[in-house]
Amino acid sequence: MNRRVVITGLGAVTPLGNTAAATWDGFVNGRNGVGPITLFDASDLDVQHAAEVRGFSAVGAAGPKDLRQMDRGVQFALVAAREAVADAELEITEAESERIGVFVGTAAGSAVRLVEQQKVLDTRGPDRVAPMFLPYFLPDSSTGPIAIALGIQGPNMAISSACASGTPALGEAFETIRRDDADVMLAGATEASLLKVIMSGFINMHALGSRGDAPDRASRPFDRDRNGFVIGEGAAIMVLEELEHAQQRGAKIYCELVGYGSGNDAHHMVAPSEQGVGASRVMRAALRKAGFYDEWKQKFGAEAWGLLESHVGALS
Repeated sequence: MNRRVVITGLGAVTPLGNTAAATWDGFVNGRNGVGPITLFDASDLDVQHAAEVRGFSAVGAAGPKDLRQMDRGVQFALVAAREAVADAELEITEAESERIGVFVGTAAGSAVRLVEQQKVLDTRGPDRVAPMFLPYFLPDSSTGPIAIALGIQGPNMAISSACASGTPALGEAFETIRRDDADVMLAGATEASLLKVIMSGFINMHALGSRGDAPDRASRPFDRDRNGFVIGEGAAIMVLEELEHAQQRGAKIYCELVGYGSGNDAHHMVAPSEQGVGASRVMRAALRKAGFYDEWKQKFGAEAWGLLESHVGALS
């Protein structure tokens, strides 16, 4: 069974704005979310800029006691999930709760919480370590609070694939609906790992853009003078929904998801193959799943298609 999947709700907390609308406005108007680090003292680091979320508050998203337990990234995800559900005008009833799920991607999980509790252990002793820090530092520490807050009882998991974690979260949520294991999925990603130890690791790896004189120009991946990426934080959650389910309740539809591909190039831990083998393979897989591969190959002609595949390093 291959059911059709659409997106009906959006939520976001980003360096450009603390809602999806504010983030989109930032994109459209060319705002830059990169600036000096304020979350910790970065004065002794070679790179002192990042893309921080600013002016954020999760008050009202959960009770005060629960919020105190949650890592910053968990709060981002919860706020974004609530916004996405509200945007979709989705009513989550107990009768439908088992047909609604949550997949959230993350690279580092709640690393901040682990570092904080290590400091508590070192300075105050083992009996002062917070007993609830364990469930709130795991990679799936955001999916549980989202499910509890919204009454969601369907498929629930975290997906971690480094910097790409949000894409497989969306893709696997798409597949979950396509195969009829859910009618609605909340899916996206969250990250809040702006820690000195993580920054130091990236700096020593020579992975970060180090344009100290103009941090707003540090992220320039297609520039000939590029020299690394800019680490950031934030969350984005979407409501994915089976087409007929969305139509029956009169939901607005942003777009339809039609294909998803996943794989790797088995090349290096931090660098992709320069021939683009892995990227081309998963793009081909997504086109095939969407039913476009043969159509596009015929439309552009076998010769042109072959040149395209050769250009991106595809393997026949």
